Amino acid sequence: MTVAISIDIGGTTTKIGLVTPSGKIIAKNQFDTWKGNSKNAFFNNLFEAIGKLIIDIDFEDIKGIGIDAPSCVPQEGIIKGASNLPLKGEVPIVDILAIKYKKEVYLCNDANAAALGEGKFGNAKGMSNFVVLTLGTGLGAGIIVNNEVLTGQSGLSGEMGHITAIRNGRQCGCGRKGCLETYTSATGIKRNFLAQLAESNLPSSLENLPLASLTTKKIGKAAKEGDENAKKAFEYGGKILGEHLADFVHLFEPEAIVLAGGVAQVGELLFTPTINALFDNLLPNYINNIQVLPSALGENEAALLGASTLVFQ
Repeated sequence: MTVAISIDIGGTTTKIGLVTPSGKIIAKNQFDTWKGNSKNAFFNNLFEAIGKLIIDIDFEDIKGIGIDAPSCVPQEGIIKGASNLPLKGEVPIVDILAIKYKKEVYLCNDANAAALGEGKFGNAKGMSNFVVLTLGTGLGAGIIVNNEVLTGQSGLSGEMGHITAIRNGRQCGCGRKGCLETYTSATGIKRNFLAQLAESNLPSSLENLPLASLTTKKIGKAAKEGDENAKKAFEYGGKILGEHLADFVHLFEPEAIVLAGGVAQVGELLFTPTINALFDNLLPNYINNIQVLPSALGENEAALLGASTLVFQ
C-alpha cells in the first residue's frame, strides 16, 4: 500500500499520519511540540514518533513526506521566525528530513495544507475559491483562488492572524500588538475569558481553576453548560473575527469560509457571533454569495490530509 508521511507541526501539538492517496489516515501519532523546549529535542521527538509509525510497513511503500508548519518558506524549504514553535532562526526542515529518510520532502504553510485537504476531501470539495481559517494556538488562512493556492512571492501569504485587529492592543508572540490571533485563536479565547472574568461580577465555574490548567476546550465546555463569562469570551472573539472576515470577503469574494481547528470545534458558540458580525459588515451584494462552514474533516485532520496531497500531486 502506497502512503505518504504527513507531518502537521502545530504550536501545541505535532501530529504525524500515514495517509493513502484516497485520503485515508491508516495510522497516527503525535507529541507535544514544546517537549524538551529546543530544536534538537523537537527533531528527536519527531524521529521517534515517525519511527513508531513506520516500523511495520515496507519502507519502499512510502512515496514521500509532506510537512505543514506555520512561518515556513516553502521555496527555500525552511521554517523561519516561528513565534509559536521551539524552532528558532532558520531551520532547513526539508533538508533535515530528506537526509534522514532519503525521500522527497514537500513543505507548505499549515493553513494552506488545511485548505488543500478541505478542498479535496472536505466541505470545500468542488469549490474554486474559498478560504480555510485554522483556529488553533495561532490563526492562519489558506486561500484558494481559481483552484490555486495563493502563496505570495515567498510562500508567506495567509498570515491573517497578524492582521491588526485593535491598534496598540494585546501583546502578540510575534512582537507586535493587537494582532487578530490575540483575540480569536485558542490563546486569544483564553485571554478573552480572563479579561471578562476580571471585569465581571458574574460567577464562573472556572474562576478557581489554576491558570496553567485553563484551556479553550474547558472554556467551551463551561460555555455550553451556561457559564456567561465563558460564552462572552467566544462572543467577543467571534465578533472581532467576523468584522475582519468582512474585509477579507470584500477583497477576495470567496464562495465559502471554512473554520477549522480546535477553537472551531465549539460550534455555534463561535459560529453565531462570527457570522452575525460578518454579515453586519458586508456590502449587500456579497451577503447571499458567501457561506461560513465547519470543517467536514476530523478534528485537526485537514492539515494532515492536505500535506499528503503535496506528495501525491
